[in-house]
Amino acid sequence: MQKSGKVHRDRVYFIKNPHAVLGLPLRMTVSLFIGIITLTAILSLMMHPCLLPKHMVVSIRPMIENISGEEPQIVHFFITVKDSMGHPIQDASVLIRGLGGAGSNITDCLGNTTVFLFVHLEVGVLEGYLDVSVKAPCYTDFSFEDYIKIRKIDG
Repeated sequence: MQKSGKVHRDRVYFIKNPHAVLGLPLRMTVSLFIGIITLTAILSLMMHPCLLPKHMVVSIRPMIENISGEEPQIVHFFITVKDSMGHPIQDASVLIRGLGGAGSNITDCLGNTTVFLFVHLEVGVLEGYLDVSVKAPCYTDFSFEDYIKIRKIDG
């Protein structure tokens, strides 16, 4: 009987603070949870540095372009990109695509750029449309399908 009592006493002596040992898994779980939340917040800020992106205003000239003939033709568009306060947005990426061609460019310090691309309307087709996409850091993307109209005229 004494040996079994001594063994029991040794176990009690080995575990000095039973609350520390029993609370350890809970503490580890809470620490891991807080660490994961912190890491997620850091990574999301790295991937998207702007929490509240601003709106941009894009103007394209011409909105309707006339072409003639059956051969692919080069067309050009003048694009201006500004913020909602009217300030130019530099280094915005502009992409225009469709009708068998695509063109892209970057805006200058005044928010202006020119995009050139080849377009082709099939025989018997009198009109087609181009898609426009403009992206700039810390601004919402400007992306529209069928935004620019291309018309075939007789000539």
